Amino acid sequence: MDLTLIILAGGKGERLKPLTQYVAKPAVSFADMRIIDISLSHAIKSRPQEIFVITQYLADTIENYIYAHYPIDPNAPYKLSILSPQEDSEGNLLFYNGTADAIRKNLHHLVRTKTKYTMILSGDQLFNMDLFKVKDLIEKLDANLCICCHPVSREDAPRLGILKVDSSQIITEFHEKPQDRKILDSLASLEGDRPYLASMGLYLFKTDALIQLLTTQHGDDFGKDLIPNLIKKRDVGGYIYEHYWEDIGTVKSYFDACLLLAKGKSGLKFDDPHHPILVPPHFTAPAQFHSNIIEESMVCQGAKIGKGTKILASLVGPKSWIGKDCHIENSVIVGHQPYNTTKYETFSTKIHDNCKLKNVLVDAETILDEGVVLINEKNLKKYEDPYIILVEGIIVTKRFAHIPKTYRF
Repeated sequence: MDLTLIILAGGKGERLKPLTQYVAKPAVSFADMRIIDISLSHAIKSRPQEIFVITQYLADTIENYIYAHYPIDPNAPYKLSILSPQEDSEGNLLFYNGTADAIRKNLHHLVRTKTKYTMILSGDQLFNMDLFKVKDLIEKLDANLCICCHPVSREDAPRLGILKVDSSQIITEFHEKPQDRKILDSLASLEGDRPYLASMGLYLFKTDALIQLLTTQHGDDFGKDLIPNLIKKRDVGGYIYEHYWEDIGTVKSYFDACLLLAKGKSGLKFDDPHHPILVPPHFTAPAQFHSNIIEESMVCQGAKIGKGTKILASLVGPKSWIGKDCHIENSVIVGHQPYNTTKYETFSTKIHDNCKLKNVLVDAETILDEGVVLINEKNLKKYEDPYIILVEGIIVTKRFAHIPKTYRF
């Protein structure tokens, strides 16, 4: 495709803390991969000439991962570059203040590519989308921009950017987080229980139009500052994507997405023959079991499960070491994917014998000594200590925590 693809991966992920205390949100593990692998998979399959990943917050955690798992191959059909904030030739420190600002400050790279189209993806979303269909729509409409939209319910609409699309798939209105009932009534684009179209923050521009927009219009953010003016000119198409889409914004959304995947109930299909997710190699051993009961769960590569341990409706991430006679239910063990692929013998997440976990998110590089119980015995709504924090009803262990023997919560 005559395409440059940009992945925006610089946000802080404040609502995903403590998982984003030490790693950027796109670099958080998701089963056998990182969240950003989903967008990178779609990017590679779209056959672009260049892929740019723009980073900022804890940029090294994304850079190290990509350079370890996506080697720069001079014979590859695309070029992959990572763009991070830096000091320019005049001594100015360049930091990105929003989605549009990040691309504007790297505009010389885009000008150099000379491709007809530029697609902008987010580095922290889960979806299976055929990007070629978005290109088909922008060509059909001869629009300067197409925005990918997802149907949502009236209940969800007030917390999202809502677009109205007419019968020809031209976007006629945009409202950011509409609260007024009358405005909501006027924004319905579809029939059924999901009549509203939320912006997914995924954009396909004609490159010339994007360059002109960024050089002639002020504003740091596409959705808030720049795109509303294009919509007024009726120059924006709306590509309606009705299948699975999850914007990983909170601990609960991450936790739920992991459990759906583990139970085989997720709309994200790694093995979809039409839109497979391309998982990069991690150079580790297969999972190992010893007389276990495992139900509605996923155990990732490199994990080792001790004798008599039960794992129910849970996800056990890569290179997790779990001892004997544990009971793990409705929980996510993030596991560990080291940047250095030669460290394949290392277990940095360990759950020792006789531990009991329910509704727990065990962050990477965490150790639970023998007999630890995490089940929220007192049914508390708020709690934090040096080892754990209660977030939206989920017990989250803190990264690098070493929870001592017989600790109970």
